[in-house]
Amino acid sequence: MPKLSRYNHIQPWRDGTYLAFNARSGAVALLDTSHFKTYEQVAKKLQAQWSGPMPSEEEALLKQLRYGSFVCDDDFSELDWLKFEHNKARYDVDTIGLVIAPTMACNMACAYCYESNKRGRMSDETVRAVIDFVSQRAKSLKGLEVEWFGGEPLLAVDVIERFSRAFIDLSETHKFDYSSSIISNGYLLTAETVDRLVPLKCASIQVTLDGPSHMHNRKRPLKNGQSSFDTIIRNLQYAVRKMGVSIRVNVDKSFSAATIRELISELKQADLQDKVWVNFGMLEAATSVCSNIAENCYGAADFSKVETEYFALLLEEGFRIQKLPAPTSVFCMAQQVGCFLVDPDGDLYRCFNNVGDKARASGHISTAVDFRHPEFNRLFRFDPFDNAECCACSILPLCMGSCPARRQNGHGSPEKTCDSWKYNLEPMLEIIALARQQAAASPVAATQEKP
Repeated sequence: MPKLSRYNHIQPWRDGTYLAFNARSGAVALLDTSHFKTYEQVAKKLQAQWSGPMPSEEEALLKQLRYGSFVCDDDFSELDWLKFEHNKARYDVDTIGLVIAPTMACNMACAYCYESNKRGRMSDETVRAVIDFVSQRAKSLKGLEVEWFGGEPLLAVDVIERFSRAFIDLSETHKFDYSSSIISNGYLLTAETVDRLVPLKCASIQVTLDGPSHMHNRKRPLKNGQSSFDTIIRNLQYAVRKMGVSIRVNVDKSFSAATIRELISELKQADLQDKVWVNFGMLEAATSVCSNIAENCYGAADFSKVETEYFALLLEEGFRIQKLPAPTSVFCMAQQVGCFLVDPDGDLYRCFNNVGDKARASGHISTAVDFRHPEFNRLFRFDPFDNAECCACSILPLCMGSCPARRQNGHGSPEKTCDSWKYNLEPMLEIIALARQQAAASPVAATQEKP
């Protein structure tokens, strides 16, 4: 006899309908009043371990519920399956993930940046060492995924080009998949640079806009004191023709619905509303360098409230919603043995927030990976399946315990350590349902890889 999934989320919506979401499969369904009544009857029978026949409408719905993983076999342990998938991803070496910072130099002077005023450009020797690292593993690879990072990586676009040509050659020789994306402030993303990146299989870019122009220019000035917003917008107007573009807004307590509306208005004036994805990031005082902003940062619970409000504003203005609750096997690269972050000196790290902090390096790209290194294990050792609260949580498949670094810094407090889905899944599901209705009514959609 089947049983109900422990990861079902079913909530009333509008006009007597109900939204049904399963966190393990990511399935979303809309139940009308009749189907919801049938669901209630099926649920009661499953909970009572009913062994008799069911009416045809109940059998038909049960089949659909199975398809979406809203029900599963009685002897199937969902938690054990999640743990199995988690460990597969944790120890996967068929696909390598590299975050490469070709330079830590930057052309901006953001007050909250955890990287401080770092410099440095990757040497030819380090470039060769990184390529050798991939080459030594190429025969057994199924995929190589690279993210260009910094500093501002476009200050070293020639290094990106050299890497990319080497990786493309290796992928063609050894028949593995290769893709890359880039995180940039967007100021140097000229049409010429875009046309240079696209043939190098750089398919998408994430660019930060910290509010409307007046706020962004104050928060993210160029080092020479000049503004950057207008140039970034002009660059994006060309980039969206050639690659996927995601805009990240780093949210702190200085933001309000009014400032988000201003940003939305400026994006619409630039005709970007159906060509980009906008996402909101929770600004955090990740290191001592940015401790001066700590009082202005949200915790996860409070951030989830404004995040929902801001996504609703986007939807209201015709923007498409990219953030979907989707099952994942791991939260981030810190939990995977096949993922590495490489700084310009060739030092290896487990977290974006630590890059360039030599005390947090877990080794060097030119030497054998030391899986016993304290800095490798500091974040890697967190296992959500060793945490009773995580194991009991109905959204575990969506976050796999959330950020390991945040768990260390938050001292176990759910309000500081858990993912925002824990607090805003219900209202976000309503926004997502409306977004899908909107997309169905307008077939022209922004096409973009998930950053």
